[in-house]
Amino acid sequence: MVLTSEQITNVLSDEGLLVQAPEDQERVFQTISYNSKQVESDSLFIIKGELPAKYLEEALRKGANGIVTQQKPVLNDITIPIWYVEDSLAAMSILSMTYYDYPQRSLNLIGVTGTKGKTSTTYMIYDILKHATDNKVALSSTISQITGPKPENHYRAHLTTPESLDLFKLMREAVDNGMTHMVMEVSSQAFKMRRVYGLRYNVGIFLNISPDHVGENEHPTFEDYLAHKMMLIDHSDQIILNAESQHFSELMARATELIPRDGIWLYGAQQDDGVKPDLEFRTNSANLSGSNFDLIEMNQQAQRLNIQGNYDLDLPGDFNESNATAAALASRLVGADPDAIEAGLEEVQIPGRMQMFSTQKHGTIYVDYAHNYASIAALLKFVRSNEAVKVLRVVVGAPGNKGVSRRPGIGKALSEGADVAILTADDPQFEDPSAIADEIEQNIINPKVEILREMDRSLAIERAISASGINDVVVIAAKGLDEYQKVNGVDTPYENDWNVAQRVVSELEN
Repeated sequence: MVLTSEQITNVLSDEGLLVQAPEDQERVFQTISYNSKQVESDSLFIIKGELPAKYLEEALRKGANGIVTQQKPVLNDITIPIWYVEDSLAAMSILSMTYYDYPQRSLNLIGVTGTKGKTSTTYMIYDILKHATDNKVALSSTISQITGPKPENHYRAHLTTPESLDLFKLMREAVDNGMTHMVMEVSSQAFKMRRVYGLRYNVGIFLNISPDHVGENEHPTFEDYLAHKMMLIDHSDQIILNAESQHFSELMARATELIPRDGIWLYGAQQDDGVKPDLEFRTNSANLSGSNFDLIEMNQQAQRLNIQGNYDLDLPGDFNESNATAAALASRLVGADPDAIEAGLEEVQIPGRMQMFSTQKHGTIYVDYAHNYASIAALLKFVRSNEAVKVLRVVVGAPGNKGVSRRPGIGKALSEGADVAILTADDPQFEDPSAIADEIEQNIINPKVEILREMDRSLAIERAISASGINDVVVIAAKGLDEYQKVNGVDTPYENDWNVAQRVVSELEN
C-alpha cells in the first residue's frame, strides 16, 4: 500500500478539501502517520491541529517525506512537500481510506450510536453475525477491536471510535482476514472529530439520546451533542430508530428527509403516544440470569423481516431487550436469518457489562460500565426489582476533563436508587478526583443516602464489600474491565473492578 503525491492532490481536490498543493508531485509515500513517534521512512505526516515544534522535528528526523496540514507548520525551514487543506481531520480520513484501498466497500457495515447501550447492542450484533456469517464479522467497540477469529486479531480499544487512520487500518486487516461484515460503535465525537468522515453505513442504529458528553473538551451544548449524533442518519442507507427515544420527532424528521420510509425502521415497546413501531418487543420474564421476550411484527414492512417469535437473551435486565430488538433488526437487514438471531442472543457475552457474582457472606456484587444518569438509574432499578436488597451500596466516580455534564446525573441516580454512595476516582486525568466527587455529592439530595468518600478506587471497592452482609448488594459502576486509570495524562495500571472485587471477596471469605 502506497500513496503518490498525485493521488493525494487529486483525492483532496475531489473532496473539496485542498487549499494548496506542492509543486513536487513525484513522491511515493509508504506509510501515513499522525503520531510523530510512529513515523517511518517515506511517511506522509498529517498534522491534526496545533503541533509543538519538538514533535514536528521528531517526525522529520524519523523520515517524514510530506506533510498535510490545516495551518502553517511551526518550523520555517521545511523542504519537503506540504499540502494545505481546509480540514486536517477530514483529510486524514479521506487519505486513510485511499491508502488502505477503501476496505469499507468489501464490508456490510453497521454503525451504532446512542447515549447508552452502544456497546451492548454492538456485541449482540457481533454474536448474531458470528452465527450468520461463519465467524466472518469484525467489531469495533469501546472495549475492543476484533478483525478476525484468532487471538492476535483482538485488540484493546482506547477510544469508542478509533481515529480514522486506525479505523481504516482495522478495516483493511478485517477484509484481508476474510471478514464480510463489521459492526462498530459510532460516538458523537467520531463525527465531531471527523473520525468517520466519508464513511457510509449499510445500516445505522440510533438507540436513544439524553444529556451527556457536554463539557469543555466535548460538546459545548446538548444541541451540539444531538446534532452530531444525528449525523449517523445522514450517512446510513437504512436507519433503525428507537420509538421510545427522547427527541424522537426530531430524529424521525431528519430520517424522512433523507431516507425512503421503507428504509426507516422503528422499534420499541407498545406506545401510548401515537407512535407506531414497526417491530415491538414484549417482556415475558426477566431475572438475574437473563430474560425472555417476544418480537412482534406490527405492519407489512416489518413482516418482510420474518423474525417474529420468542427469544431468550443471556443478559440480565429487561432494559437490554430494547437493545436486543435493535440488534435483531440490524442483523436481519444485513443477511442474518432467525436461527442466527436466536443463537446469538442466547449466548451473547459483553465483557464488563452486568457481570455479577454471589458471595457467601457479603451478598451480591455487580460490575458494570454504567456511567451516566440513564444507565446507572436503570441498573439500580433493575437490582431493586430482582433482588431482596437490605442495603444497596454503589461505588462510582466520574472521569476528569470530559463528560462534565454526567456528574449531576450520577448524583441524581444515586439519590434515587442507592442506600450508600461511596464516591471514588474514575479516570481523573488532570482534575482533582475529590473535586469531581464534590460535584456528584451536590446532587445527592435524598437525606436517606449515606455518602462516603475514598479516592483510592481499590480501597473504595474493598470498603463497600467488607461492610456488606449476606442480604446486601454492591454495585461497582463505570470502569468495568478497564485495566488502567487516566491520571495526569498517563495510563496508570489498574487491577480492574472485576478483579478487585474477586480478590477482596477471596481475602475476606477464605
